Amino acid sequence: MKHINKEDLLQKAAEIKAAIEIKSPEELRKATEYSMRGVRAVLFGEKAFRTDLVVFVLSAIAVGSLKFYDLISWGECALMIYTVFMALVGEIINTAIETTVDRISTDYHELSGRAKDIGSAIVFVSFFGAGIAWLLVLLGVAARRGWLEEAQKLLSLD
Repeated sequence: MKHINKEDLLQKAAEIKAAIEIKSPEELRKATEYSMRGVRAVLFGEKAFRTDLVVFVLSAIAVGSLKFYDLISWGECALMIYTVFMALVGEIINTAIETTVDRISTDYHELSGRAKDIGSAIVFVSFFGAGIAWLLVLLGVAARRGWLEEAQKLLSLD
């Protein structure tokens, strides 16, 4: 049987306590303040984020319209909104990467360019994934409503 060292046991207990410890109201207030500062920074300082935010709002209106006419389920509604929301998150990550790279140096460097390109790829892949999700949901709507069969009849030469 392995001997348990008291110091190791106390250290492990402290690690577990730290892992499950929750923030105090003051820490939560400060964390919220820092987060809101970041939101303001991207909202007022980043044209790309504002553009993506407009896309998000228009997407939410479109999804709301689809749900209003009961063309999509609540799950499909959530999926469509979530995918575009994640593209907004991608834009925030991209902005953080670009800001960090520019803080280090505004001089051209291959690795700086690569980091910025990868940040841009995050946004691109996020929107691409959203597009695929939307396409699949809308194809499902078309299939449920019989629109695909009607289109096939219209396109057939028979």
